[in-house]
Amino acid sequence: MILKKVAILIILVLSVGNLIYAQNFKAKPQNITISDPAKELSIGEALEYSVEWLGIPVGRIVLKVEGITTINNYECYHITAKVLPNRFFQRLYDLEYTVHTYIDKQFYYTRRFEKIRRINKQYNHIVIDFDQEKHKAVFSSEGSTAFFKISPGRNKIEADAPITNEIPYGTQDLLSSFYYFRFLDIRENNSYPVNIYYNQRNWLVDMKVSKPFLREIRKKGSFPAVEIAPDSLLNNYILGKRRLIVFLTTDSRRIPLEFKLETALGPISARIQNPPE
Repeated sequence: MILKKVAILIILVLSVGNLIYAQNFKAKPQNITISDPAKELSIGEALEYSVEWLGIPVGRIVLKVEGITTINNYECYHITAKVLPNRFFQRLYDLEYTVHTYIDKQFYYTRRFEKIRRINKQYNHIVIDFDQEKHKAVFSSEGSTAFFKISPGRNKIEADAPITNEIPYGTQDLLSSFYYFRFLDIRENNSYPVNIYYNQRNWLVDMKVSKPFLREIRKKGSFPAVEIAPDSLLNNYILGKRRLIVFLTTDSRRIPLEFKLETALGPISARIQNPPE
């Protein structure tokens, strides 16, 4: 049962995806600064991550900017995240998992979120339409909603965070939240609040930014980066612990180099496999 629950945690790495390439990696440590943010994504950009649990490879995640799509009369970036399990993982689950987010091209918040999940013979398709102007989220779900609950304190957290369709203006979904964050004019040793709508609940996440440094990625080299530490009950709700770290490059496009999750079932990491030269 414990090994099967690991499947759920691997999927959660999708929450922290971002689709950007980096530049200017020859900076010396003492000269590292955080560049002003880019204002657009490049259509067709794709990033690939190798996912490990307790140091054991379990699969890959591929993130891609698919193109521009009109959602409810708004031009949006269409971004996908796909889980590609390896043979070891497939012995636990016959899994197909894809997430779509549609991010407003002008304002950088989500307009629609889709999650398509098949585990063995159980299928689930979730769609959330975000009406930012009316502060509403319209949620629909088809198929099986049964899923393992990793967090032992999840029921108590749910009691304190009731289901709602009311959302603050500028609310993000899990995947769109880090796209939004890459567009912010961040500074070292500061924090930035982001509201995320997850499981029909609102979660305030405090994104804490570290001082820039050189981050080494195994077999790929060292890159100027900052550590982003999202602090929220949402971490505990999903993972069973609050520890989640994302390493972003400091250039204007801020590629996520690595994700590190401390979960109730042990550490999970996702490292980039196609970093820029």
